[in-house]
Amino acid sequence: MDSIKNIVSGVIGQMSSGKGGAFADIQAAWGKISKDQGSRVADFKDGCVTISADSSLRLVRLNLNRESLLKELHREFPSIVKISFKVGPASS
Repeated sequence: MDSIKNIVSGVIGQMSSGKGGAFADIQAAWGKISKDQGSRVADFKDGCVTISADSSLRLVRLNLNRESLLKELHREFPSIVKISFKVGPASS
């Protein structure tokens, strides 16, 4: 279960960046698609979704599955045409 701190941080981040429903929908879809507790959607801009991973090992694993993850995201959100990964906070 998410801690209040992480929930509030996510909501404030979305509000301050002007991201609302679509971003939240992408986050929810990522949670189902990735089945990965150590990653989250960090950004979505110009057709590219950026995923933040909590470790370099997880980053490698996500990169190995890049094609299939992008296919699944694109199927649900046709505006997503690219996926990138970075190491950073992955609490969601």
